[in-house]
Amino acid sequence: MPVPDFSDPRAPYVQIADHLRGQIEAGRYRPGDKLPSISALVAEYGSATETVRRALGVLRTQGLVETHSTRGTFVLKPSGEAARDPDVARLEAALAEAEQRLGQRIDDLRDEVEFMQAELMALGGAAPGQRASRDRDVGT
Repeated sequence: MPVPDFSDPRAPYVQIADHLRGQIEAGRYRPGDKLPSISALVAEYGSATETVRRALGVLRTQGLVETHSTRGTFVLKPSGEAARDPDVARLEAALAEAEQRLGQRIDDLRDEVEFMQAELMALGGAAPGQRASRDRDVGT
């Protein structure tokens, strides 16, 4: 059966990832082996470059492979070791991305608050917490 199989409801990148995982588990690619280049995989699967990259991303998320930008993608896990469930790995990756985005948004908001406080101070105003204590000191 060709991969990707367009009668299969799964996304092509998921089918490619599953096929590559199967080859790793079957021992075609062993720990330390370099997978074919992205261009070779594009030719093998007849898919777009981004589809192959996403498939490799799934395998990276599952801890099966590691990519080095100048050297290629290498198998990490022993071929006989059971892989994590792909749905769990996908959800874990989505959660990690959401946590990263949320953390960045919180940092951005903190920076904005600090900037606004500095602007208020530069204009001669006091920060809200300082205004109450200044009013008490003056006796108003």
